[in-house]
Amino acid sequence: MRESLLLALRAMVRGRVLPLLLAAVALIHWLMPGFVRSDGTSSGALEMYIRSVPGCVAVVVQLTILAVACGLFAKEREEKRLALTLTRPVPAFSVAVGKWLALAAVSAAALMASSLLLFLFPHGPGGDKAFPPCRHHYAPSLPPPDVCAGQMLESYLNDPETPEAVKKASKGAVLTLLTTKEQDRYDVVKPGESFKWPYDVKALREKMSEGVPLSLRVRFSTLFDMRTPVAGSNNTQALLDIPFAHAGCAMTNEAPSLVFSNTGKSTVMIRPRRDLEVLSPGDACWWNLFRSQLETLSLSMLLAAFGIFMSASLSRPVAIFTALCSFALVLMAPSVIVQFPDEFHAPLADRIGLAISRLIQTATASVSVPSP
Repeated sequence: MRESLLLALRAMVRGRVLPLLLAAVALIHWLMPGFVRSDGTSSGALEMYIRSVPGCVAVVVQLTILAVACGLFAKEREEKRLALTLTRPVPAFSVAVGKWLALAAVSAAALMASSLLLFLFPHGPGGDKAFPPCRHHYAPSLPPPDVCAGQMLESYLNDPETPEAVKKASKGAVLTLLTTKEQDRYDVVKPGESFKWPYDVKALREKMSEGVPLSLRVRFSTLFDMRTPVAGSNNTQALLDIPFAHAGCAMTNEAPSLVFSNTGKSTVMIRPRRDLEVLSPGDACWWNLFRSQLETLSLSMLLAAFGIFMSASLSRPVAIFTALCSFALVLMAPSVIVQFPDEFHAPLADRIGLAISRLIQTATASVSVPSP
C-alpha cells in the first residue's frame, strides 16, 4: 500500500496535477477579491471573501480530484501497465487504497495551502487581519414544516373555494408541495402592527441566563418589491445585524420570544424560517475554518473513491462523463425539488423524475447542503 501511495504521488507531481492545483488555488485567492462584490464596507468585503473564496477552492479541488480519479486505472489499462502491476505480490485492494490515499494527500495539500493564504491575506493582497466573529445561529422554534403543511391541507380541503383539482390530487403530493412552500412562508406585518415569534431553544435560554451578548439578524422584504438591491452590494434583500441588550432570564417555564413592531409606513414581509436568526458568540474563526476544510476533504475523498470505482470498469472519457453527470445530478436535486411546478399539475414522466430526485436528495442530504 505504501509503495502504491508513493508511486501515485510521484505520478501526480510529474504529471503536474499537484503543482497546477496549487497554482489554481493561489490564483483564486489573488483574483477573487476583484470579482466578488460586497456591501461596500471593510467587514462586508471580508465576510464575502471568506464565504466565496474557500467555496470556489473546494469546487476546483473536488472536480480535479474526481477527474484524476476517473483516469487512474483507466489510463493504466490503456497503456498496458495494469496487468504488469497485478503480477506483483501486491493485493489489488492495496493498490486501489494507495491511489485513493494519494488523492486524499493532494486534496489535503491544496486545502491547507488555501487556509494559509486565507489567514495571510484575508482581503486578498493588502487586506487587514481582522476576522469577523463566528456565531451560533438560532431560528424561531416554530412547528415542523410537515405539521404546518398538514394543517394547511386540512383547511384547504374544508374551504369551498379550493379548486377541485387540489381536492382530487394525491394527498402525499399536496403535502410535499405545502411542506416546501412552508419554508418560504411570509408573515406580513402592516404599519402599526406587531408580530411575535417564540424562541424556545434551551441553548439560547442558557446563554441569556448567563448574560451572553446577543444580536439579531433580519432580512427584510417589502410587499411590492421583494428583491430590492442594497446600494453597493449584490442584488439581495436588506440584511441587518442588530445587537440588542437583555437583562438575562432565569431558566423558567416561559420561553423567550421576539416581538417585531412595524413603526414605518410600508408593509414588511418576513419569512420566520429564513429571515430571523438570533446570534450568539461561537468558536474561533480558525477552528471553524478547520472544520469546514475537514468536511471538504471528506467529500473529496468520497468523490475520489467514486472516481476510482468508475475508472476500474470504464474508459477514461466515459468514466469522467458518468462521474460528472452524477455529481451534477446530486447538486441539482435540491433545486429541482424546490423549483419544480405543482406536482398534481405535472405529467406522469415529470412526477417519476421528481420522485427519483427526492430519493437522491434524501440519500445525499448530509453532503449536498451548502453550509459554512
